[in-house]
Amino acid sequence: MSSPRLRTELKFVVHHSVQALLMARWDRYLRPAAHTDAHATTPVLSLYYDSPDLDFYREKLDGVAIRNKVRLRVYGVRFAAGQTAFVEIKHRVGDKVLKVREQLLNFTDADLDPRRWRFCDPAKQAAFAQLLLRHQLRPTAQVYYQRRAYEGVVEGDLRVTWDSNLIALHPFERLDRWMLDNPARRAMPHSLSILEVKATGELPRWVHEGVVVGELRQQAVPKYITAIETLGLNCHRPGRVYSGIEPWT
Repeated sequence: MSSPRLRTELKFVVHHSVQALLMARWDRYLRPAAHTDAHATTPVLSLYYDSPDLDFYREKLDGVAIRNKVRLRVYGVRFAAGQTAFVEIKHRVGDKVLKVREQLLNFTDADLDPRRWRFCDPAKQAAFAQLLLRHQLRPTAQVYYQRRAYEGVVEGDLRVTWDSNLIALHPFERLDRWMLDNPARRAMPHSLSILEVKATGELPRWVHEGVVVGELRQQAVPKYITAIETLGLNCHRPGRVYSGIEPWT
């Protein structure tokens, strides 16, 4: 497992025309990131975990400075047996994010149960066990989107991603054409993308220049929060967070 990194994250909502403008300026500074194709594109599917009372969702809305996010991620359109999945835990303190990421090789449906997750570092395993117990974590919502991901040619700690075509799904639902075309499942307009710039060091000058040229204003679009509200799960009473049948007892 990679060591956790404390990093800065800047987020913007950008029209596709502005995205084209910025990439024309930034292209020489970036290269496609891992898990992407020749066009730096990859599908991303994340299954988010929360308490029966949606603790993580409510902490975000309440502006709690110290909060957590737990998800299981694959670079594909569904969780399929044999693929590599990633457990990701993000611990936010103000505007800084500490991210722990663990690979799950040869994924099976049993790995959807967070009680099966194991971390190489005993300290991280103990911290996650407390998180699991305190919040009684369970699958809550899925988010699918298309990502264009880049890393800095010179700045190895820099990542620039563009996320579009966000679709909200209930846990264990399979993505299909109906969902892709259903406005009720669309978490944001097709004409917009979420730009995220992440770095553990100082942001280079060319990033700041692009923000000025594009007249960008920081605006967070939390994908988990958006999925909960798109699916109407925030209107459910506690203990009835998601639809479907749990794959374990």
